[in-house]
Amino acid sequence: MYRCMKENKKLIKDVLKKTLNREDKFENLVLNLALKKMTGAKEDAAGVFYSKKQKRVIMASKTLEGVYEIPEGTETIDDNAFWGCAYVEEIKIPETVTRIGNEAFARCMSLKKLVIPASVKTLGYNPFIDLNSHVVDCQSPHFVIENKLLYSADQKTLIACLTDAAMVIIPKTVEQISDFAFNRRRNLKKVVIPDTVKTIGSDAFSDCDSLEEIVIPASVSTIEGHAFAECDKLKKITFFGVVEHVARTTISNCESLKKIIVPEGASKHYIKQLHVPLELEDIVIENVKKGDKHVEVSEE
Repeated sequence: MYRCMKENKKLIKDVLKKTLNREDKFENLVLNLALKKMTGAKEDAAGVFYSKKQKRVIMASKTLEGVYEIPEGTETIDDNAFWGCAYVEEIKIPETVTRIGNEAFARCMSLKKLVIPASVKTLGYNPFIDLNSHVVDCQSPHFVIENKLLYSADQKTLIACLTDAAMVIIPKTVEQISDFAFNRRRNLKKVVIPDTVKTIGSDAFSDCDSLEEIVIPASVSTIEGHAFAECDKLKKITFFGVVEHVARTTISNCESLKKIIVPEGASKHYIKQLHVPLELEDIVIENVKKGDKHVEVSEE
């Protein structure tokens, strides 16, 4: 009988793991939570799951509300741990935590206060999707919030946009725009990317529904998958150089896209690399030439 129960448990786990390949994020998390329950994770009174030795926060129940305090001794907040906890208003993180995972606090729509303690050394890709700078306070010397943008301490990596502003000017210290950095910033109409940026991460500007135009400076050598995907109002994208590594899904599902502008002689490169919508009126216009100036916008 014990052997039968063990085999059934393994079968259920295998089914759940396969189901987790589905695209629906919330459904994935619910199924993942069920999987965690079966693998020895400990649940506290608030419905938050921890590893056996309570070193890691694994996942919180979506019904979590009010103020929640992570216990001392916890070292890691896992990827998606508090994702979609729409009713929690404050999460207190102890000084023992050193890592906060990918999207750990994403879509916590009622969150009013979250302090990144001085002990945190590592952040996954944008743990703070949908959160603003008046909610997130950074006390870690490894990161800095300036002008409502979260960076690495040297400001070379832009980790997260923490504002719903219509326009954002990225400073010239930035060399990398991280995965999901501007994801779901739905009021963003214009962003100025400086000619110091080399890499634009996956989903960096995905689901920016108001974004109308993008200019990619010649300094950019890599654009990861879905970087500008699902930008419903994006009409025009200009490349000032030949991006060596550009993902095929960079502009997926940009239904309003009408024009892609590239340097002379680069048409074949971009047609080959990008998944260009069939209904695009002007696939490529070769009017960005050597000597043209990169668009500059005054901060005044």
